[in-house]
Amino acid sequence: MKKLFSLIALAAIFFFLSCGGSGKSEPATDSDNETPDEDADEEPYSDEEGVTDTDLTGSVFSMPKMNPSGNIPLSAAVPMKTAGITKVTVEVADIDGKSAPFKREYTVSEDAAENVEIPVLGLFPAHKNKVTVAALDASDKAIDEKTFEISTKAVPKDFPAIEMTGTINSGWTMVNWLRTPRSRTEMNGIALDEQGRVRWYSDLVFPVCFPIVIKDDTFYCGGGEGETHVTKYDFMGYVLEDIDLAPLGYKNVHHEVYIKPDGNYLVGVDKADSGYIEDRVIEINPSDPANPQLRGAWNLNDIYPDVSDLFMDMQPRSTEIPGQTNNTIHHNAVFYDESDDSIIVGSQTAGIVKLTHSGYLKWYLAPHLFGLIDDADKDGLSDSFMEKYNQDNQLTWVGDYSQEKDGKVAAGEKYVDERAPINGIPYKVYSEFEFSYPEFFLTPLDKNGNEIEDLSVKQGLMPHEDFSWPFRAHNPTILKNGNLMIFDNGLSRNFEFPPISQNHFSRVVEYKITPDKDGYGGTIQQMWEYVLEDDPMWYSMSLIVSGANELENGNRLVTSGSIGSSFIPAIFRGKYGDGPVGALIIEIDPKDNSEKNRIKLDRYIDDDYPINEFSAFRAYRFKISATLKNK
Repeated sequence: MKKLFSLIALAAIFFFLSCGGSGKSEPATDSDNETPDEDADEEPYSDEEGVTDTDLTGSVFSMPKMNPSGNIPLSAAVPMKTAGITKVTVEVADIDGKSAPFKREYTVSEDAAENVEIPVLGLFPAHKNKVTVAALDASDKAIDEKTFEISTKAVPKDFPAIEMTGTINSGWTMVNWLRTPRSRTEMNGIALDEQGRVRWYSDLVFPVCFPIVIKDDTFYCGGGEGETHVTKYDFMGYVLEDIDLAPLGYKNVHHEVYIKPDGNYLVGVDKADSGYIEDRVIEINPSDPANPQLRGAWNLNDIYPDVSDLFMDMQPRSTEIPGQTNNTIHHNAVFYDESDDSIIVGSQTAGIVKLTHSGYLKWYLAPHLFGLIDDADKDGLSDSFMEKYNQDNQLTWVGDYSQEKDGKVAAGEKYVDERAPINGIPYKVYSEFEFSYPEFFLTPLDKNGNEIEDLSVKQGLMPHEDFSWPFRAHNPTILKNGNLMIFDNGLSRNFEFPPISQNHFSRVVEYKITPDKDGYGGTIQQMWEYVLEDDPMWYSMSLIVSGANELENGNRLVTSGSIGSSFIPAIFRGKYGDGPVGALIIEIDPKDNSEKNRIKLDRYIDDDYPINEFSAFRAYRFKISATLKNK
């Protein structure tokens, strides 16, 4: 029996169906709120939102407004007259009665309006918050000070249960969280304070914010009506900029919105008139949001080899089965390299590439399996594992390139080395190049800088003690030292069968890449790794999504967004028993791999909120703030 489907492609169709692939979504309302038990040591909980009446006779302040933008439930705004005032402070008392209040300070500029609104962020849910605002003059003398009691509702009942260990000194944590009410899929931003408590979350008009990206006291959301928008918000939830990509011919913003140093956006999209998905990257100039300018476009089908799926030899490209055969690239990340004005693009199914602005390959990070397509009868379908493939058993849907010969593991003889084309065109006619496709591959080095010559290692069939290729990688990121960091998911690591086992693992890995003198290809050396350890290992493993980023303090923040039984739960639970469902966020010191803090988010599941294949796409550390709003 021939293999037609892939495990990851199946997950993709689950995601697109649950997210409403048509992009048609009704405005969101969150009414499923739970009322927590009252803690005798805390202020009385609130089951209704509102502001307690306060005497404001002669005050420069007016009564606070709850969630003034309508997008951030745990926010408020205090109206203020600005005459004679140069600075305001806002303090939200901690719920534990012991910790220091959450404080923000805002400058009243000379061109401020006569009346402004002071942002209040970081309110606790289901709580009567004490918020103190003070207005100061140029000599820091208090002109007025008031304390308001602001009551908030509980968070939606399907928000995760949160456990935190360690100490966080690197800021609040923003999680891009996937929710699954039966009516439709939603993705929110959820912000946790240094103690792991929910202090902010988004509830936008259109339910899917994918991805959420933080930049300069603002956040960006992909998606929106018809999933053609990139929208910029401040943390109060006010829209600062909204760009519709539909007039440019693109739809379905997904996976990446990267803000370049020049202000342009790199965005993962689909071509509106194409039957294929997750295979395009565009660059837009947003200086005129109503008329964004297209500055670059990359068709990844013209760049990645026509292997359909480097890590699973699925059916070649076709639009016949949406979500499966039309998602062979599955683009999942973009990062801009300012050092040479290039972009680094991630594909879940075909590795990571570095591209020039004009679309030429500079290097290709993937096992050296070019052309190893086991299609000896040339019918366009895989010949691999025919005797073991079972369409009813998803564990057989991932191919195994390896075959023992003379006691060694190597690519099997049945593989043909005749197809390494780009978009169906053999590499020999790719642009002006005369050399073959392997010119772009990166040569692995050991810890001493010597080439690893073992073909089994180069082809990804065996690990080396100093080096291993990433499998199903996400979130390539350039570190301050110039090296490349990747979340290595590890699905079907080293093309093992079965592709998922109790001993498989995810890791974060750092590589040093040195380009060849001719500018194409180069060497790759593994400099560091952090393996997500657990017992059993698959409890912390994330087969899909996830990421890692470098913090200002030099530590690395690791997000394993689909842990344990999250992905294809019937397989995991049926074979290995129950496992965790949710996500892990861990801060690691790379000098000794010590764990500084860990946040575990356990997914809420019931009949109304069924399990989904992942929970957290990425996470960030940040400082939350806003600005005074003129009225």
